[in-house]
Amino acid sequence: MVEAIVSGISLGFVLALLLGPVFFMLINTSIKKGFTPAAYLAVGVMLSDALYIVIAYFSSSALQLIQANKEMIGLGGGLLLIVFGIVNILKKPIMEGDQLELPDDSKTYLIDTGKGFMMNMLNPFVLIFWVGVSTTLTVKDHFTPMHTYLFFGCALATVLATDLLKAFLAVKLKTIIKPSFLVWLNRISGAGLMIFGIRMLWMLFVK
Repeated sequence: MVEAIVSGISLGFVLALLLGPVFFMLINTSIKKGFTPAAYLAVGVMLSDALYIVIAYFSSSALQLIQANKEMIGLGGGLLLIVFGIVNILKKPIMEGDQLELPDDSKTYLIDTGKGFMMNMLNPFVLIFWVGVSTTLTVKDHFTPMHTYLFFGCALATVLATDLLKAFLAVKLKTIIKPSFLVWLNRISGAGLMIFGIRMLWMLFVK
């Protein structure tokens, strides 16, 4: 049981250190909207990871269906990232004098959750990753179903906790942020999302 917990937490930390499209969107959302919308975004990502884990480990028929349509899913995910990137680059911050004015997003939490869910869900490489992890677990003869559930639970909890920490730290930077910085943040995060989207399409259809 200790091995399952330690392995799950370790995997979660490794995932948390990866600078993927979710990272750019999380930091951008934290600074522009605040902690709570970013937290809902992180929850959406975790829910999609959890669904992919269930598919990868328990549902062979669903896994075959997704793998058979991997290119279409990847196309949708890549185009979604590119669109998000373009929107971020073109979006201008709401400014009042020299201060950043955050919009009232109290009614968009479901949208933020859905955005995180879809961004992660439409990345077929996330499924491939969890399939690889699930395959590794099957060769561990001493892992009972309870060990497996504990492993995945610890991994997801660690990823969520670190994402929330990133969002919290990003919000703390808000007090020293100038509008000009936010403009560049939009451009950098938008470019990052576009690069990941183009890279996804390249790996699926060209490489």
